[in-house]
Amino acid sequence: MTTDTGSRRIGFIGAGALGSGLALALHRKGYTVRAVSSLTRQSAEILAGSITGCNAVDSPQEVADTCDTVFITTPDSVIELVAASVTWRAGQQVVHCCGASGKELLKGAADQGAETGAFHPFQTFAGITGPDQAVDRLTGVTFAISAGAGLADFLTALAKELGGRAVTVEDDNRALYHAAAILSCGYLVSLLQTALSTLEDSGFTQEGALEAVLAISRSTLDNVELLGPAASVTGPLVRGDAGTVRKHLEALQQSNPPVAALYGALTEVSLPNARQRGMDAGGEAAIRETLAEAGFHHTLGKR
Repeated sequence: MTTDTGSRRIGFIGAGALGSGLALALHRKGYTVRAVSSLTRQSAEILAGSITGCNAVDSPQEVADTCDTVFITTPDSVIELVAASVTWRAGQQVVHCCGASGKELLKGAADQGAETGAFHPFQTFAGITGPDQAVDRLTGVTFAISAGAGLADFLTALAKELGGRAVTVEDDNRALYHAAAILSCGYLVSLLQTALSTLEDSGFTQEGALEAVLAISRSTLDNVELLGPAASVTGPLVRGDAGTVRKHLEALQQSNPPVAALYGALTEVSLPNARQRGMDAGGEAAIRETLAEAGFHHTLGKR
């Protein structure tokens, strides 16, 4: 644990799911969470009411005036505006929790001499109904950090205290990093919804489709955790079964052409894993030929 846990006064600008969960988690780790402001006074008061010694204040400036380290946990679109609108002190620490951007959002604070950084949990906060659930979501996750040496040390220690892992993601790579988060969560939901809809098109009820998809998806995630991605790949690609891939594409093109395009793209990006699982060169060539016949170009090559 960091040596200044109790003496460091921490504040939050923004009391949404992430801000509230992080503030409560820090309080439970012994940190002094002194002040919180939010777009609505009520949300700030609710959070402050759950943390001993924390005050709900009316403006971001009041948070900055009373705290040594300030987390800006507003919507991403206003972080830069908030940082530029506040008067900061030299040496003060200002941190945002946006995944796609780095320290550049906090230039307004850095220009005034503040230490700035980014601290983003690789986690979803959808479905959160209160700070306690948000605290639970923060346990065991990866935190992407972008900061100067002193602040980076503090944020790294903080991630570990929260039961997570700290990874340095440089400013230039944060958009790529955040795209991976969206692929892991939001677009995973879209993929599962596509599978559900396709099952319903084949005659399943909504309930039956959901039961089937949840069972196979959970088993797949378990396999990825235990065996790794490549060893978890199954299906026609591993066998080099171009005939089945062709049937899938033809059926999808008749039923739902956009899903056929998605299937084709996923087939192509899955080829490296299939090769690791033992797909031979002849099978890969046959599948690539099938994709070409369906109008897919091999833009990914043989990565």
